[in-house]
Amino acid sequence: MPSNPVSVSPSQAKKRIYLETLGCAKNRVDSEIMLASLKKHDFELTMNPEVAEVIIVNSCAFLTVASEESINRILDLSDFKSSGNCEKLVATGCLTQRYQDSLAKQIPELDGLLGSNGFEKIPELIHSMYEGSGNSQISLNKKPHYKQFEEQARIQTTPHHYAYLKIAEGCSNMCSFCNIPSIRGNFSSRTVNSIVTEIRNLTEKGVKEFNLISQDTSSYAKDFKNGTGLATLLKSISKIEGDFWIRLFYCYPNTFTTEALEIIAADKRFCRYLDMPFQHINNDVLKAMNRKINRRQIENKMQEIKSYLPDAAWRTTFIVGFPTETEENFEEMLEFVSEGHFQHVGVFSYSHEDNIRSGKWGDPVTNALKNERRNRLMEAQQKVSSHRNKNYIGKKIKVLLDGISEESDLLLQGRSEFQGPDVDGLVYINEGTARPGTFHNVEITEAHAYDLIGRIV
Repeated sequence: MPSNPVSVSPSQAKKRIYLETLGCAKNRVDSEIMLASLKKHDFELTMNPEVAEVIIVNSCAFLTVASEESINRILDLSDFKSSGNCEKLVATGCLTQRYQDSLAKQIPELDGLLGSNGFEKIPELIHSMYEGSGNSQISLNKKPHYKQFEEQARIQTTPHHYAYLKIAEGCSNMCSFCNIPSIRGNFSSRTVNSIVTEIRNLTEKGVKEFNLISQDTSSYAKDFKNGTGLATLLKSISKIEGDFWIRLFYCYPNTFTTEALEIIAADKRFCRYLDMPFQHINNDVLKAMNRKINRRQIENKMQEIKSYLPDAAWRTTFIVGFPTETEENFEEMLEFVSEGHFQHVGVFSYSHEDNIRSGKWGDPVTNALKNERRNRLMEAQQKVSSHRNKNYIGKKIKVLLDGISEESDLLLQGRSEFQGPDVDGLVYINEGTARPGTFHNVEITEAHAYDLIGRIV
């Protein structure tokens, strides 16, 4: 349902707004919704916090270190109240949801708080701050049930040729190390029609890559309880005409179905790339994490996926230093990674939080040992990645051009279907010219642990 109209005075509409996003791509989508809502109500948007009258920080609080980063950034930007034009400072997102009872007291520089839902209400919040209506804290329910609008206006902040599409919000898996359900609420899906309509509209604007994101993409539409699932969505997407990529992030192994695999395998526009976080491989640790899966089931799922997508690039994540993880448990995971299953691996050190179920075990693994295990696991994966990338030398692969390289004006950069934006490596091009947002065949001439180098053919 669309939000109620907000009455914004002409003087408020002239206020310049600076919005900064911290954290994940899902936060980016929330920020894009806020930007569209602000523009709809005639606020002026700026990329310069120094000239903005209103500064908004869309925060992250998944881990303590992310919370600290968000707080420090809010404090840094509060300096513009004295050195710039800033009149109002606002925090939105996970930090405000997690610390809603104490954040305003801890950071008195804040003038307004908006939680981890209701992002379209940001004009209403700004209006209330200037009018002094006392409603400077909104959408701060204890457990928000985020309802994606069917007609979701956004201002795209990624390069024009790729976009993130949040297909659901929240999570109902209750992993013991995770605070997402308490911050973002239970799993809540958008309708198939709203997602398909958005993809159609974006393809008309030249978007060539759609990255489907959520907390648990495999469970898409299960909350509808009407037989709709991820396969239903993928089948509907496959009916859209055009040359584009669809990439899936955050797929849980437990609920990733054979039907979804069949649809992906039948349409080459679905990237041969799968992001499927495992978090661990030892059965005892997986049970303590409440992952609802064991090693045998993980390996069976991997075999099934490989039978449909033999060339797929796998991305996964692992956690080291979980409270019950022994050295033997870690060595099992190290051996598993060294077997060479994955093209991309993210490794996180366990973070002891005040709002997670695994907190009951304390934090017995020292930071030094967590760092050591993380480094060993990353070193093992780096060897695997180097070996896998060398197999591309001499091959021609399809690449989506991003434009001039951030490393050198003499290079172009892009990504293959095996490389997700923001998290994986790049293809650097030292021969040939091309426009950003176009597909080209690139012959790979050199390979490194994370990046490839080639020429347009």
